[in-house]
Amino acid sequence: MDFPKEEVGKRIRYLRKSLGFTADDLAKKAGVSQSMISQIERGQVSPSLETLWRMSYCLKVPVFTFFEEDEQEIVTVLRNNEQPEMKQLRPNVTYQHLSPPQGKQINFFKLILEPCEYADNPLMFHTGEECGYLLTGQIRVEVDGEVYELFEGDSIYFNSNLPHRFENAGSQTATAIWAMTHPF
Repeated sequence: MDFPKEEVGKRIRYLRKSLGFTADDLAKKAGVSQSMISQIERGQVSPSLETLWRMSYCLKVPVFTFFEEDEQEIVTVLRNNEQPEMKQLRPNVTYQHLSPPQGKQINFFKLILEPCEYADNPLMFHTGEECGYLLTGQIRVEVDGEVYELFEGDSIYFNSNLPHRFENAGSQTATAIWAMTHPF
């Protein structure tokens, strides 16, 4: 049996992007070259066990995550106490997955934003579309240089390929329900 390098590469790319890392970020953290990350993600090379171990540490997942079979279940229920949480590069943002976190065309999650300094929030952009609904608090969303203030009950939609960032504009924790598409 051959090493499933294409599948492993796709999973590493997905996990890297979901954490907001560039290929260069992951390369620096894992101690390999950016071109090595690119080759691994495109399924062109089989990474060593040591490289996989370092990448799993950087991506905050067990190393076996790279080899798990995709469960193509028709219906998936995530119970309240089973919804995985993920922190991005910013410690004040938590993503609580409300749908399976991998292998689907839509990411559906609860976005929890603690108050923070706006300057600390880097602009992001990626393929796909996003929409969100603010449950509690107040957030400021910057999309392509325009700033939109959202209050409880407000919603927003935008193309994710436009530079964007979020800020908790209030003094209390803000909570939103968010959905985001992405290509495979």
